[in-house]
Amino acid sequence: MKMKTAVIYATSHGTTQKVAEKIQNGLGGEGISTFNLKTNKIIDLSLYDNVVIGGSIHAGSVQGSVKEFCKKNMVDLLQKRIALFVCAMNEPEYEQELKGAFPEMLFNYAVCKKVVGGEFNFDKMNFLERVIVKKVSGISETTEKIDHAAIDEIVAAMK
Repeated sequence: MKMKTAVIYATSHGTTQKVAEKIQNGLGGEGISTFNLKTNKIIDLSLYDNVVIGGSIHAGSVQGSVKEFCKKNMVDLLQKRIALFVCAMNEPEYEQELKGAFPEMLFNYAVCKKVVGGEFNFDKMNFLERVIVKKVSGISETTEKIDHAAIDEIVAAMK
């Protein structure tokens, strides 16, 4: 019987959703469900063998909904095979941001933990976000740096 996998994520400008869909496609689609935490507040984890959880880093932190989901479902999550990922663009801080995005117990338990790069999509940012990104990163136009090899490693770990 094929293992069932839930890919659970939070996205601000759509990049994490793109990555979640790439993971879903890489795993073959069948028996794979994706859940956006913005629209799926309750997810029945008992239906899944594997769980992939992802979010994006903004100003050094992952979305609160990702942290909240992990804390609320910790007991169930520790019964599954887990992979964790974040979308991030501040390379010097990758390791720290990845570790800080998830509860320590879950982070240590996960079979795969990856920063999958990210993008600055200026078309989807509000004025203040654009100003902050330009000031902090020096980048002033839409830029994509998705790490497809890291996504492939998540897929391999969950097969």
